[in-house]
Amino acid sequence: MSLSLLIPPASEPVSLDALKAHLRVDTTTEDTLIASLGVAARQTIEARLGIAFINQRWRLALTPPLAQCVDLPIGPVSSIDELADSSGIVAPTLYLAKLGRHGQVTLGAGIEGNVSIDFTVGYADGASVPEDLKLAVKILTAHYFENREAAGTDRFFAPPQGLETLLNPWRRVRI
Repeated sequence: MSLSLLIPPASEPVSLDALKAHLRVDTTTEDTLIASLGVAARQTIEARLGIAFINQRWRLALTPPLAQCVDLPIGPVSSIDELADSSGIVAPTLYLAKLGRHGQVTLGAGIEGNVSIDFTVGYADGASVPEDLKLAVKILTAHYFENREAAGTDRFFAPPQGLETLLNPWRRVRI
């Protein structure tokens, strides 16, 4: 199984101005750094939670043996764009897609060999992203900004404890 990003998000859920306001920075000298730290914070949270903040397209590649029901590792899933097997593109009538926070694809009979599933995940725009997730991006960006070195010989900087409180409701629990 491999997962690859096909189309990255077109924007960030938290603007540079919002990040600077949270950091209480009113100059432009560190705009590039702050913007890159915001991207890093978003990507860290997305990877940790299996959530996409802004619409993006991914491909999940699977090799046999295939499970009949495939859990998509990122959500919220808004569409299954294409499913292909070793013989080509599979008609949507041959599989069942469950969209939403935890997307799934149930493969029908006749789908065999290597399978790839292209799917779109994420919220439509920054305004649609839940506020607690945007606050988590701000907090983690601030942490990265204030602690530019992850660790030193005499110190270790862990992310703020309040960040866990914001992220816990979004964790994917597997049973």
